[in-house]
Amino acid sequence: MKTLLCLIEKELIEYRIVLKLPFVIALFAVLNFALVASGDNVSFTVQTSAMGGFAFDVASTAYAGLIGKLNEMISGLVFLVLFMVYIPKTLRKERQEGSLMFWRLVPVSDQFAIVAKLLFALVIIPLITSVLLLFSDAIVWLLAKWLMTDEVMASFSVTMPAMLWHWLGFIGRLAVISLSLLPIACVLLVISQLTNHPLITAIVAVIVLKLTTYIVFDTSIISDFLSGIYSLPVMILKSEVPLQTYLSLGVLTQTGLLLMSGGLFFLCSKLRSSDDLSLSD
Repeated sequence: MKTLLCLIEKELIEYRIVLKLPFVIALFAVLNFALVASGDNVSFTVQTSAMGGFAFDVASTAYAGLIGKLNEMISGLVFLVLFMVYIPKTLRKERQEGSLMFWRLVPVSDQFAIVAKLLFALVIIPLITSVLLLFSDAIVWLLAKWLMTDEVMASFSVTMPAMLWHWLGFIGRLAVISLSLLPIACVLLVISQLTNHPLITAIVAVIVLKLTTYIVFDTSIISDFLSGIYSLPVMILKSEVPLQTYLSLGVLTQTGLLLMSGGLFFLCSKLRSSDDLSLSD
């Protein structure tokens, strides 16, 4: 356990953007709050029946309605961006900087090191972005507390229990997104040890595969299937029922993808353990 924590701490030190990007967005939210709070003419109305307008969705029972959903989307997209920044780079960076040889001198197996990287990408990063959501929701609560009555706040679910439930629900949503990203992560980890530009290689490979299968078989079934896989994380982020959306590809398909992820994991471990693998520019 101590070794795992050390490996995760190492990733946090090397990839400070995982902390910096959410911090910058949180700072932006604070600045917006300060600008609103310092305004000379602050007006606020709520549209219920015949009153004015406010950005909360009256029909929604979720925390803060549309604003709460917007906070979810922003935090979820931050997770996806950080995932795409980290995964294609992490294994290749070890070889470029020579740190791979150092880690082979300590009692850390290749499988364990890759597990630590997957945990960092699919557990630690989502937890960090969930804190961003909690912070954004707290800003909304403070603003509403300043501008709304308690009765109106309750009618729009802007309460502490609703905020906590919103955060816990978002963590569950991120867990499902992470599950859908596991096959993509394993594919990119393997490709990153075979080419200098893993993300570009993956994109080109998908495009070529789509075009080839369409020309050869005169059908877009395979193309649609691939699109469904790499678009699934975003669909889960937008969905009202994340688990149902995850299973929309089918239980057998998802089981096959998880088995494929296991195979790619062991392939990735084998590639990492190869001393004679050259990735020179």
